[in-house]
Amino acid sequence: MAQPPKDMKMVKVGSILPLNFGMGVDTKNMLEMLVAKFNEEGGVAVKGQKYGIELIVYDDKWKAEEGRAATERLVYQDKVKFIISTIASPTIVAGLSITEPEKVLNLCSGTTLKIVDPNNRFTFGTSTTRTSLPPLWLMVKKVYPNAKTAVFFAPNDEGGRTRAAEEKQIAEAFGVKVLDTLFYPRDAVDFSSLAVKAKSLNPDLMDYPGADTGTQFGLQFKAIYAAGFRGGHISAINPKMAEVTAVAGNEALEGLVAKLPDTELPDPPPLAKAVKEAYIKKYGKWSDASIAWIPAWFALIAAMKKADSLDTETIADLIATKGLQWQRPDGATMLVRRPDLKNNRYCDSCAEAGYSQFKNGKVVPVGRVALNDVVSACEKVFGGSWR
Repeated sequence: MAQPPKDMKMVKVGSILPLNFGMGVDTKNMLEMLVAKFNEEGGVAVKGQKYGIELIVYDDKWKAEEGRAATERLVYQDKVKFIISTIASPTIVAGLSITEPEKVLNLCSGTTLKIVDPNNRFTFGTSTTRTSLPPLWLMVKKVYPNAKTAVFFAPNDEGGRTRAAEEKQIAEAFGVKVLDTLFYPRDAVDFSSLAVKAKSLNPDLMDYPGADTGTQFGLQFKAIYAAGFRGGHISAINPKMAEVTAVAGNEALEGLVAKLPDTELPDPPPLAKAVKEAYIKKYGKWSDASIAWIPAWFALIAAMKKADSLDTETIADLIATKGLQWQRPDGATMLVRRPDLKNNRYCDSCAEAGYSQFKNGKVVPVGRVALNDVVSACEKVFGGSWR
């Protein structure tokens, strides 16, 4: 591997990921690849000085206590001033009492609404986990125009509960009644009893707010199919299809409407194509499971460039008042305000999005929602001016 230029200074950037889940491992792999490529290409210029990134990743096992310990280690021992792509909401919530007072720029990927609390100054939501649902439901109503009812499967933790509550609000805004939300432990492997209960409610749709993307997701599909459910399925994130179908089989996923990253298009745009090719070259195979969690990396570099600074106060205040736009592998992205949550700073993000449906063992594109339309859909559902 080529070494960074000798005149390049290094900036420490931390990430805390659940390495007991496939998407956590894939996100770590993707970030390490992106950072290495970034450094080899000369890094970022700030006030004329070139800077590279030293990435430090710790495992939180999707648990609050491990997450807080990892945050303390990054901030107090490693002296990190930037943390990106943390997935687990319990970790984010546990760490806010550390990162905010220590002025750590925290670009989060989790679902918790506490990321966009108006009292935060240094914390931003750079994955669309809170804003991807209105455009998803636009597509769901296009694919399943006659659907009237749904049942949710969700993890029983901060992220799962937050995601389920928000998605219930949005589903019902689109005319679909949520009959029940069935919660399970984050590390569950047996979903048979919940699947039987879900089937007994006879919903038109099954939805999976806050779910893992890999083997566990497959176990849920397998159990629901075995219970006799043959309606539609919805996923706000792109499943790790190789793992899911290996567990559940193609029949169990029939009809699934989900995000379709640009990397999976027949003719992907340049950034998506480059990221996918580089990942395959480095790791020998492709996984799109990290795509939802890595926007923070692209946001971080865009923020450093916009501020022409590495000072976290300068960066945070600038992007909170002026906003930020960046390109990620699956589309254009921008920071938005959240007046519905009494937060008028730019604190959350929206991105254009493509969608697919699983038909006869294949992922088939079904449509795309442009960035402005995504923001408009969120404004319609939640209220207020987000731009």
